[in-house]
Amino acid sequence: MRWVECKSVNWDEKTMDCVGSGDGLEYYDVALGFGSVDTKPVIGSDCLIAILEGNESVAFLMYANEVELLQFNGGDNGGLTITPELVKQLNKTNELLQAVLGVISGAPVTEPGNGSPSALQIALKTAISGKQLGDYGSIENSKITH
Repeated sequence: MRWVECKSVNWDEKTMDCVGSGDGLEYYDVALGFGSVDTKPVIGSDCLIAILEGNESVAFLMYANEVELLQFNGGDNGGLTITPELVKQLNKTNELLQAVLGVISGAPVTEPGNGSPSALQIALKTAISGKQLGDYGSIENSKITH
């Protein structure tokens, strides 16, 4: 294992070039991962690399003290959800739905000359019967944080 400083990153190739912190040796094409988890270090950050099977020309990144991107499985699933923002937006939707439910569940909205609940109000009450608003209290997995 070697402590190095990241000098450049080739994200397309998932490699970096770096220089040894203590000895000044240069390391080229250091792997930033093996596909399941790839780490893009910030240029100038301190990194720990491992040498594979004693071959100084084959190395991979183990740790970086500053990371620009941590990518799982090629990034095909997009970014992680920011839970507080998701909850904020879902609460806005719930407030809107609660307002609609208040109209539907409240006093009858009469049709002109009829005096009874409107057909729309009855249809909506039937459609939402037995349904509940979402409970978002358990959507966060606190074992993975960012």
